[in-house]
Amino acid sequence: MAEEKNSFWRTVVISFLLVAVLWIVFLLQYFGVINADEYGNQPHQIAGLKGIFFSPFLHGSFEHLISNTLPILVLLVAFLNAYPQVALFVLVFIHIVSGIMVWTFGEPNSNHIGISGIIYGIAAFLVASGIFRNDRNSAALAIFVGLMYGGMVLGFIPTQGVSWQSHLYGALCGAFMAIVFRNTDLATPTETELEQPEEENHFFESEEKQSTEN
Repeated sequence: MAEEKNSFWRTVVISFLLVAVLWIVFLLQYFGVINADEYGNQPHQIAGLKGIFFSPFLHGSFEHLISNTLPILVLLVAFLNAYPQVALFVLVFIHIVSGIMVWTFGEPNSNHIGISGIIYGIAAFLVASGIFRNDRNSAALAIFVGLMYGGMVLGFIPTQGVSWQSHLYGALCGAFMAIVFRNTDLATPTETELEQPEEENHFFESEEKQSTEN
């Protein structure tokens, strides 16, 4: 129990550190130290390739950053706690592959910034895991995400000034990873669940024994 508690708070600290990085980067943008146009993901532009790595840490406005802060904090804590073995690989995959897809298929002369693509990737992973896993914890977490952030589906609608491509490709990457890792990080069966098959076998064996005796 103590180890689980420590693990939980460790993921909380990690999530807050990421959010702190986002805010520090935004302050550097605000004071002109970092240029979002220079480090954004600019489709089909060689100069925009570095945006694949750096664009999620940039935000276009204070409102943009505020709207992403709470979702990334909540979803990241839930994700890191529920799937610790695959979390890092999944995050890197969503970050890099969705960024490559935006650069490859995004509209020319556009500039994509913000961590919302990764947010959509995490949310899609959590929801898809609840569908593809035979696991009550995953299903419960998927329902929680659906209830809390179901409105995120509106982010797939092409809208001027919104990187719906990042949302879409991030979600596709997250769902794909959920299928790939559907048998990893499964919850440990409880004693009741472990004993249940034995009880069922005993029941059928008893029935068979009674039929033989009759």
